[in-house]
Order: sequence, then structure tokens, then C-alpha cells
Amino acid sequence: MRRMHTTKTRTRTKFLLLAAAAGTLAVGASSVASATTEPPGDTTEMATDVSAAPAPPVTAGEPSSPEAEAFCEAELGIEAATSSEDPAAVGPAIEAAMAAATDDVRPLLETVVAAFEATGGEGPEFDAAYGALIAWMQENCGFAQLNVTLSEFAFGGIPEELPAGGTIVSAVNTGEQVHEIVVFRLNDDMTMTVEELFALPEEELFPNLTFAGAGFAVPGEIGSAVLNLTPGRYVAICFLPDGLTPEIFEQAGGQNGPDVSYPPGVELGAPHFVHGMLQEFTVV
Repeated sequence: MRRMHTTKTRTRTKFLLLAAAAGTLAVGASSVASATTEPPGDTTEMATDVSAAPAPPVTAGEPSSPEAEAFCEAELGIEAATSSEDPAAVGPAIEAAMAAATDDVRPLLETVVAAFEATGGEGPEFDAAYGALIAWMQENCGFAQLNVTLSEFAFGGIPEELPAGGTIVSAVNTGEQVHEIVVFRLNDDMTMTVEELFALPEEELFPNLTFAGAGFAVPGEIGSAVLNLTPGRYVAICFLPDGLTPEIFEQAGGQNGPDVSYPPGVELGAPHFVHGMLQEFTVV
């Protein structure tokens, strides 16, 4: 993976993130599909660690047209299908989005699907296609847009409350290690704190969570995710291990997880959430 010296956008698509809902604490780069596109707007201020600053308001805009709104709602159906445990739901969701797509966005979705089928969601072909689709959605869907910072070891910019509905997360990595933002919705009957919850064994933890989406970024880049938020309690978390620098990440072939072979002598620490990269928020 060639290091970029300018801020680029990387996205992690839910096409490859079903493993997060399957119950592994080693969620990470082994399930990443990243896309490189130009970031939305000026990212100069986003590149500053705002973890101690008041969170900016997050509000939704207006879709560019009724037709764009219909497609964007159908695309959220793809997000829901790929986050579910039913692979059979993905095909109908894509078909519904194709049927709702306007002439300007249909080629983008077709390219994403074709690239995914050809590459399994990895490589520059898929990266570029999915990044272009995200960029179109940012311009046309009217979804709320949440700018987040990732650093050692905190999320910055996540308010205590977010509005329900479509949300595009742009998470800039201002730290020195590789980071991710994985978002789960807590079950409605969950009364434990998130700290108590994530201290449970995996077999007790994940039945209490529903995967909502994730973004991944190396330092200086932006990870994007499209979320369909419904009212309830949520948690943002980073599962990646302490010490996962871009250099180690590259030496491991751009992967992370229990089956990844790291270079000799490399010893990684506890997951970032153990160090505090764990934040609850509420959707209303």
C-alpha cells in the first residue's frame, strides 16, 4: 500500500463487515474494502484533534431531488441487507436500488457491483467505484454528515445525541496508529454501561449488539461509513490493537486479526477500546 502525503478518503463498506456482527473482537483490516476519493469540502479543520472541543451540531440537509431521495433510501436498504445475517437479502436490495437509480448514479452502482463481483471488494477497481458512490451520496442524499477524529485513544466530534436517519460518517485519523470506528446499536433492554458490556465474553457480548457500520483509516486519511440510525443507544469502538502503526500494517499485508502473521519481533498490545476508544451516544 503506497503511503499518501495528502489527505485522501478511505471507506470501509459493509459488503465485507459481516464478520463484525459474527462476534470476533479482532475486527479490523482483514475485512476492509477502502476507497480513495476526494474528501467532501475543506478538511483542514477536520484534521485537527477536536476530542476536547464541543461537538458540532449534526443535521440533515435536503436531497437534491425526489428521485435522488428514492435512490438514497434504497441504498440504505443495501446497507441494512449487508449488515444482516441473511446473505439472500443482499441481491433483492441491490435490485431495488438499481430500479430506483437515476441516470447519473446508476452507472456508479453498477460499477460498484461489478467490481465487487470481480475482486471480492478489494483492490483499486473496487476502491474507486465505491468511493465515487459515496461522494455522490454526500452531494445528493441530504443525509446527516458527522465528522469524527480518530486518535490515541479517543473519538472526537461525536455528540451525545444524533438524529435518526441516514448518516454519512467521515472519520479522519489524526493519530499515529491505524484506527477504525465500528458502530453498534445496543439492544433496547440493555441496561449495562458500555464499559460493563464490553468486559463480557464474546459469546455474551455480541448477542446484545446490532452492527450498524464502520470506517477505517490510516494516519492522515479519512474512513467513511453510511449508517441508517434508528432511535436507541449506540456505541462507537475501535478494536484494533495498540501499536498497529502504518508500517506494521503494511508489513502484515494490510491485514489485522488473529490469523495475520506480523513481522518477527512485533508484539501488539490490547485493543484500543481498552485504552478508552469506546464512546456511547444516543440516537433520537
